[in-house]
Amino acid sequence: MANIVSFVNYKGGVGKTTLAVEIAVSLAHHYKKRVLLADLDPQTNATFYLLALEKWEKWAKEKGSLKEIFNAVTSNSLQTLDVHKLILRDFVIIPKTKDFISLHLLPSHLELMTTDIDLAVKFGTQGFEGRNILKDVFEKLMDEYDYIICDCPTNLNIITQNAFMASSSLIIVAMPEYLSILGIGQIEKACKRLSTEFACNAAIKGIIFNRVNSQTGGTMSQKSIIKQIRDKWQDIVFESFISQSDKITQSAGKQEPITLSCSANDKVYVNQLKQCVDEFIRHVNK
Repeated sequence: MANIVSFVNYKGGVGKTTLAVEIAVSLAHHYKKRVLLADLDPQTNATFYLLALEKWEKWAKEKGSLKEIFNAVTSNSLQTLDVHKLILRDFVIIPKTKDFISLHLLPSHLELMTTDIDLAVKFGTQGFEGRNILKDVFEKLMDEYDYIICDCPTNLNIITQNAFMASSSLIIVAMPEYLSILGIGQIEKACKRLSTEFACNAAIKGIIFNRVNSQTGGTMSQKSIIKQIRDKWQDIVFESFISQSDKITQSAGKQEPITLSCSANDKVYVNQLKQCVDEFIRHVNK
């Protein structure tokens, strides 16, 4: 039975997608888990992290993407849509062995930019049905995966609310800076509202700090912000963190997750991610 986890933050540029992808890859590679990464963000960055643009274009044209799910909803044809046909399998390769890892991808599409408007027109802005689409879709996949990882848009529009409704756990990725942590309280309020109005079961299970300026825990100001969040949120804040590195962003540009790297130069970041995944498993399985 799949554990559905959404990665969220209202602020862009914090590395939310990076950690969603790298943790999904690590779960599949290091822990041999069956993982589906669902790219819900119209920016499509999680998809492009793993898939070259040309391959995505070919797949989206021939097989489809997440967009087909919401198009089927607005055209009243979801019951006849086979979501399995949209999912890429056997495409992430371990460099050393050339074996595939057990990571699958439900790719996003740039045309999802207007989906929130389409859903609001069909269901209204307050309806239950428009927020339960992904939950219904994922229920058909629950026995096929150990984890379904959702990379959410940086907003609380209907697609993000769909992810919340489908998930049992929310992971907030933040940088140790003022603007990055502002949304944590708003995400908590959104959870409570969705719980009250729509019986949403999602809970914030973890806060991960990313792009910390040093391998020893950051600058004095960063350490102060991390302490402030830890004092308020206590044990849901991860002890592990990911330090700032161009190596990770360069890996994304080559569609080569650093988690799979065999280079000694990447070892620090690979180990940080492993520690992060160890905590992730403990947090979301509580």
